Amino acid sequence: MKLRSLLMVGALLLGGCAVNPYGGTPAPVGEPDKPVTKPEKPVAEPDKAEPVPAPKPVAPTGLAVSMADAFLKSAEVQSIAGGSPVLLLMAPQNGTGEPFSTQPMAVAMIQRIQANSGFRFADPGQVAAITGQLEYQQGGMNPASLVRLGRQTGAGYMLYGDLVSEGSRYRLAMSLMDLKSGELLWNASRSAAR
Repeated sequence: MKLRSLLMVGALLLGGCAVNPYGGTPAPVGEPDKPVTKPEKPVAEPDKAEPVPAPKPVAPTGLAVSMADAFLKSAEVQSIAGGSPVLLLMAPQNGTGEPFSTQPMAVAMIQRIQANSGFRFADPGQVAAITGQLEYQQGGMNPASLVRLGRQTGAGYMLYGDLVSEGSRYRLAMSLMDLKSGELLWNASRSAAR
């Protein structure tokens, strides 16, 4: 009995003591006096268009093709191209600070040089495997490891270089090295607008 009384008192205290914000009058529930209309001034809708992402930077393959043409026209290169030498072409090092691969530049150069000369190229699969091992063993590639890479692939010559950004232009510099003697046979640079 005491428990029942206690429960009743508790229910009255918790349920019956709620504050009525309208005082003693009932809450206004019902239809509005005037129908709701559109505002006189149109409400500006937020732009629903998706933001256009900035275009991803792309390696300047036109510059690479121009460099391949300069390579093929040089007297030093023409003097060695007749005997079908094996060439190791390394993708230019990207020194632009922009996040793109220079591998498409290397591919464009290989295609241009193969189509217009007697050069053969070191097997790309073998080059990738040896490059991976050298980078793992030495923590990166240095000139001595590049020469070793060229020799291990059976190449007689190595074409390598770098791509840098100079204001609103790219500059590609490439060099040709005789891997037997270590002699630098040719080098050139080309630039193009970004």
